[in-house]
Amino acid sequence: MRRWLSAMFSVEHADFEALVDLQEKVGQVHARIDIPVNLVLSGARQLKQSLYEQINASFKSPLSPGDASVYVSDHIDMGMEIMSHAYSVASDRNARTEEAYKLFSLTQNIGDERERQRSALLSWENALMFSVAVQQNVSQLPKLANSEFGLWYFHKACHAFEGAPEIITISRNIHQVDNEWLDALAQSTTTESMKALSNIRDATRTILMLLEDVLKRASSLEAGRDSLTRLLNRKFLSVVLSREIELARHSEKCFALLMVDIDHFKSINDNYGHDAGDNVLQQVASILDRSTRGGDYVFRMGGEEFLIILVDTDQDGSRLFAERLRQTVAKEPMLAAADTLIKVTVSVGVTMHDGYPDYQRSMQRADQALYQAKRSGRDRVVVQMG
Repeated sequence: MRRWLSAMFSVEHADFEALVDLQEKVGQVHARIDIPVNLVLSGARQLKQSLYEQINASFKSPLSPGDASVYVSDHIDMGMEIMSHAYSVASDRNARTEEAYKLFSLTQNIGDERERQRSALLSWENALMFSVAVQQNVSQLPKLANSEFGLWYFHKACHAFEGAPEIITISRNIHQVDNEWLDALAQSTTTESMKALSNIRDATRTILMLLEDVLKRASSLEAGRDSLTRLLNRKFLSVVLSREIELARHSEKCFALLMVDIDHFKSINDNYGHDAGDNVLQQVASILDRSTRGGDYVFRMGGEEFLIILVDTDQDGSRLFAERLRQTVAKEPMLAAADTLIKVTVSVGVTMHDGYPDYQRSMQRADQALYQAKRSGRDRVVVQMG
């Protein structure tokens, strides 16, 4: 606020275009973090009132306060007008992107996703049944919401199918499994445990049936996926990050951003050709994709740079994941051509989301961490603290 006021009322306005650009940038940030226009205008009104009172207390001439107040009002109103226009444009664009992402999420690779999540849910149920059969402590199993299926469901399916009546029922079943029947299974008598186990099995069947109904309404759409690596492209990055920030705001869970860059990629293209470079990109993308969980996101940012959104993690967990990822890439020979294997390494910059509502700040920290990893010799992980 101090910087904004200083820029607005500096004695010399030598660069008026820069001042306009500043207002537009502020309006875009307000749109990204969803600050309502009426709240901004209310703040501007209170700011003007405070400035009027300060002016009246400072000026002795009866005319000077009025002239100064008009000057203040005109400048703030101009700033609000430019901000509001930038907010409106950015907000409309965000809304269109949000709807496009929902459509994309509903329809991409539905057949594969149906089988993958069906398998993940049944694997969790089978692990539970095995624990009960051999009288292991079921509390050591992850709750359904924290399982591979649960991460995919809460971080992707809930958003993609928002508004579908099946989603409400699925969420309720998961909540009952985790907060009622699993507790009963661990603490009750044999009869009550068997009843809880039966309830859990019924819930998983209900979840599978409802999920099948929702997925049947979807078809295939490729927009939003990188044509070479089949990873997500940048188109929906803002929507995904805004969604994860919203989830983190209403829970105790957090997420990390990992910026991944292939080391010396230009030399691969120069020495082996661009087809070899494409082959390496596809192989690295495959490693990133299979190393992440169902609720995580992997984007190709452009060129040889990738971004991973690692959900439900902490700083130690994200650091360990990044280090394992770096080692996996380094150990796996890359097929540059039909008879040519080469060694490839990656640098990784890691940062945790710190609660700040504008995702660009976390993106900048991840970029800075990656830059530091590259400057420090490459083939390493650097964590940027919040």
